[in-house]
Amino acid sequence: MTLSRVFTSSILMAGLGSAVSSAAMADIISHRAVYDLTMHKVSSSAQIESIEGQTRYTLKRGCDGWESNEDYVVSFGFGQDSVTNFASSYNTWESFSGDSFSFQVTENSTLDGETQYDGFANIGNGIAEAFYSTSADNLRTLPQDTLFPVQHMEVLMQKAKTGETVHQTTLFLGGEEDDSLYFVNSVMGKRKASTPPEVMGKLGENGYWPITIAYYDPEAKTLEPEYEINFKVQENGVIPSYIVNYSDFSMSATLRSVESITDPKC
Repeated sequence: MTLSRVFTSSILMAGLGSAVSSAAMADIISHRAVYDLTMHKVSSSAQIESIEGQTRYTLKRGCDGWESNEDYVVSFGFGQDSVTNFASSYNTWESFSGDSFSFQVTENSTLDGETQYDGFANIGNGIAEAFYSTSADNLRTLPQDTLFPVQHMEVLMQKAKTGETVHQTTLFLGGEEDDSLYFVNSVMGKRKASTPPEVMGKLGENGYWPITIAYYDPEAKTLEPEYEINFKVQENGVIPSYIVNYSDFSMSATLRSVESITDPKC
C-alpha cells in the first residue's frame, strides 16, 4: 500500500450513484483544509516511533464535476535518529453523476525517489473499467458496484441522515494499480451534538456524524482490513478530525485551518 492511498482515502473517505439526491450533493461545500498529522497510538511491537507532518486538501465544485487536490508532507521516525520523509501531490476529477473519474499522482520519498501515476475510470452502460498509463496491462475491469470518493461520501452522509448504520461497496481511489481498488465496509453512528473547534470559524456546525470505514484488499483471504479510518463529518462535508488505524499504530489528523471556496459561474 502506498502512502498516498492512505492520505487520499482518509480525506475523500467517504455511494449508490444516481440514487444520491441533489440535496445531498448541495450540502457538501467547496473548501480548503489544512491538517496536522501526529502519532495517535503505537504498540510495543511497532517499528515506527513518531509521525509528524501536514496535509493540505482542497475540494472544489467545478462546472461538470468535483475537483480535488491533496498535498502532504510527513516524516516517520524509526528510532536511532532514522527518519523517512514522504511527499505527495494527488489530483482528481470526478463527474457529478459519478460515472467518470481521473487521477494524477506524484510521490517522492527518501526511500523510493519520485514516482508518478495517472489514469481514469468509467462506469456505465454495463461497462466498468479503469485505465492506468504506467501499467503494462493498463486496462482493468472494475466491479459494477464501484464508487468514486466524493460519491461515496455523499452516499454515507445521506444514509447517516436517514438512520442507516451500515454500507458496503467497492471504492476506486486511483493511483498505483495495486492500491487503487478496495472493498470498504462503513459504519455510521447517530448525529452527535458538539461545539465545533474554534478554528473552523463560520464553517463550524453544532454537530457531526461519526463514521468508521474499513478498507480491504478485494482479493485478500483475511478478515482483517488493511486499515481503518474513524472520522467526524459535518453536514457541509467538512471533517474536523480523523484517525487512521493500522495493525500496530494509528495516526491522527487535527484541523489547523479551513476556508470556503467560491464556486465558478457556469
